[in-house]
Amino acid sequence: MNRDSYVYTIVFTFVLTALFATLLAVTQAYFLPAITQNEITVERKAILKVLGIPEDALASFDEQVVPALASDLNIYATLDAEGEPVGYAFPLNGQGLWGSIRGFIGISAEFDRLLGMEFIEQNETPGLGGRIDEAWFKEQFAGVPLLPGQEIVYGDGLDSITGATSSSNAVLGILNDTVSQVMTEHKEVLAQ
Repeated sequence: MNRDSYVYTIVFTFVLTALFATLLAVTQAYFLPAITQNEITVERKAILKVLGIPEDALASFDEQVVPALASDLNIYATLDAEGEPVGYAFPLNGQGLWGSIRGFIGISAEFDRLLGMEFIEQNETPGLGGRIDEAWFKEQFAGVPLLPGQEIVYGDGLDSITGATSSSNAVLGILNDTVSQVMTEHKEVLAQ
């Protein structure tokens, strides 16, 4: 076969593409259990963080945190010594500037304040919107009061990220949507 022909180029490209696609598929299948376990670990660390439980309690996650399922969401609770809820972790999910933002928020058992916020996935611009994942930004939401019918806004101790207005506003919008959903759909079910 003539190496300068179009047919050779097409066949060579097809064979090389098939080889590398197969190699990638086999590699992904081989590492899938490790990938899945790492995703579970990241999610569990985020849940512990928003509930105010030290991260070194990861080994005893199932003793520290119990599922409190309501509707189609995976909601988690931490209980005191008497078995009463101290706080709940709710999934946080929405659209940022460049992609989805996923994580968890912690809400007190009385549904009157945020306990924390943690992201497990975000695709914002590194150095700008990606700063939503910095500790100072997330930690400022801990202790924010939740008042019925009142949205959380920047100001009074909550700072947006300079130069990343769209990402900051996206986080606030996702947070307010999640809190609103929690208050209307899950508060009464979980308070029983």
